[in-house]
Amino acid sequence: MTRLKQIVLAGCLMLLFIQVRAQQPAPFKWNVLPVKGLLLSVPQRQDVPLLCDFIKKALVAEGVNTLALRIELAYKFKSDPEVAEWNGITEEDLKQIVQACKEAKIRFIPTVNLLAHQSEQTEIGPLLKKYPQLDESPDYNPPVPWKDGGMFDFYSKCLCTQHPDLFKIIFPLVDELIEVTGADAFHVGLDEAWIIGYNKCPRCGGKDPAELFGAYVTALHQHLKEKKCQMWMWSDRLIDGKETNLLAWQASMNNTARAIDMIPKDIMICDWKYEDAPPTPAYFAVKGFQVLPSSCGKESSAMAQLEQVYAARKNALQADFSRTLAERMPGIFETMWVNTKEFIDGYYGRKGVRPGTMANVNTFKALFAEIRKKEKL
Repeated sequence: MTRLKQIVLAGCLMLLFIQVRAQQPAPFKWNVLPVKGLLLSVPQRQDVPLLCDFIKKALVAEGVNTLALRIELAYKFKSDPEVAEWNGITEEDLKQIVQACKEAKIRFIPTVNLLAHQSEQTEIGPLLKKYPQLDESPDYNPPVPWKDGGMFDFYSKCLCTQHPDLFKIIFPLVDELIEVTGADAFHVGLDEAWIIGYNKCPRCGGKDPAELFGAYVTALHQHLKEKKCQMWMWSDRLIDGKETNLLAWQASMNNTARAIDMIPKDIMICDWKYEDAPPTPAYFAVKGFQVLPSSCGKESSAMAQLEQVYAARKNALQADFSRTLAERMPGIFETMWVNTKEFIDGYYGRKGVRPGTMANVNTFKALFAEIRKKEKL
């Protein structure tokens, strides 16, 4: 063999070696979580600088790499100004928050409830105030007279998933937030939807709630996919409350759970469990979804959920087939439902913070301290 042929052959072998190595998956680090997420409520306008500073200092120090902001309708939408709450933040405010996230290398995810939570006890929410035709149950309280039906009766108003006006009303709101923030993911809510397939609805009455819910989830997913956005949603409507005994808050008692087999698998499921840590994240992983256990203000539950994630991911080192399941548990998603300024005040130990908020703060700190500890292994 001539020297030239030897050089060519050696070059070809080297290229083949590089290609083979490039096709091999990166080393899997069970203790390094790709998603270390936090959900916060949208701040009051005067508190936007406070949040931006908190993002760049405290959240970076804690190791947060994903921030979902519960914007809802507390934003001055240009596409539909009348649905905006009176004290909503502006485009300039929102861009300041997004810029703070960029500087901190934190992924930003807008969050809007697109099914339930369209009322608060005796008050109808702004979306149904302007578009009452979207109300799935216009004859069902509120408004006056208010009737609290208890745990298995009424909780909050829902949008009618079958109304012909629905998507042309909500999609411009979604699109505006994506455009303003440049987000590559969007959290659509969908939790605690107790009124779906309402028997008096002329469009939905008598239809299978699972099919209604599954079709709606799929339609939202398709729109977000066209916007190059990953869809995030809450888990509870996809869990059978009777079979699991998780009942109506953390799971579904209105026959929507079968929709889990009707929706796209590339949706990120946020599996909120605030009082304990049932093994529901594994259920979603086996079903083919990525899932983030989501805790709140109970430290023991948060730690138990985190341990489930580590157990699944660590098992990937011992059995090749389990790596797929492990990658479907990419991290955690700690949630806060308190006022953002109060949460920040609690974080810094300022006076006047309520005990419930401090429980949230302490859970957040303990959870992320454990994550940082594990990443050093």
